[in-house]
Amino acid sequence: AINKNCKIAVLVSGGVDSSLALLRLKEQGFTNITAFYLKIWLEDELSFMGACPWEQDLAFAEPICQRLGVELKVVPMQQEYWQTVVKYVVDELKKGHTPSPDVFCNHYIKFGAFIDKFARDFDFVATGHYADVVHLSTPEKDSLKRLSLLTTSPDRIKDQTYFLSYLNQAQIQKVLFPLGKFTKEQVRKLAKSADLPAAERKDSQGIC
Repeated sequence: AINKNCKIAVLVSGGVDSSLALLRLKEQGFTNITAFYLKIWLEDELSFMGACPWEQDLAFAEPICQRLGVELKVVPMQQEYWQTVVKYVVDELKKGHTPSPDVFCNHYIKFGAFIDKFARDFDFVATGHYADVVHLSTPEKDSLKRLSLLTTSPDRIKDQTYFLSYLNQAQIQKVLFPLGKFTKEQVRKLAKSADLPAAERKDSQGIC
């Protein structure tokens, strides 16, 4: 069992999934929680795609954080996102390939650059991904080495383990997926019953 006093960073997007993930952790008794919104939208480079969404995201994320008494911090990561995700995707598209930005965003940004910056401050990073993690201990000589396994969501359509497939052991051992046992339909129902601001917000179709 995870110590209820451990420090958890929750990545919120303003969507229903991350909002419910935050609520679930509070309901489970975790008290040392900080919410983070990663600002990766490139206002200038991607202006042709329409208005910047981060202000709308915060309009949904802030109320739930205030209601739960959780501090919300905005972390700018546009430079990291451009260098590790956008440039690679553009280069691959030019070659006629079809890269998946989400795979690299999770590996290099959400569970990469973010963990690199805040690893010393938090024991775990939690998100609203549709996936689960099983932490195992396997005998190795005279000591115990923890092994963490990424497992699929019960929702076959929303399962996001493919987008998390590049995570290594060091990253997987730091993550929590509070929605790992739920389907999207169940998440929507739970969010509505809890009167979450994002309960009926449409799913994001953004780059990351």
